[in-house]
Amino acid sequence: MLHSLPAMLDDLERRLIAGEDPLPLLASVRWPSLGGWPQDPIEAQQLKHRISSISSLINGLQAPLQATLLALNQFAGYGAKGAVISPTSLSYRFSEHV
Repeated sequence: MLHSLPAMLDDLERRLIAGEDPLPLLASVRWPSLGGWPQDPIEAQQLKHRISSISSLINGLQAPLQATLLALNQFAGYGAKGAVISPTSLSYRFSEHV
């Protein structure tokens, strides 16, 4: 259990870079009891920059998947906010083998 926002962001970034699933981390966070929130405008700006960097990392990790989906449907373009329209032949049944 993480108790500070900076530690949670560090762990989230580490998991994304390592290719791990970040959902267990995000599901285990008790948001109301999470500390380390910015206390002044400078800290808030630093947090905003940090979250923006993590968002860019997530977008970079999604780029190969978006390019593959676009290649599967040659006649489709990008949708709203750069989203790729999924081809009808794509199944969303993902499974995990442990």
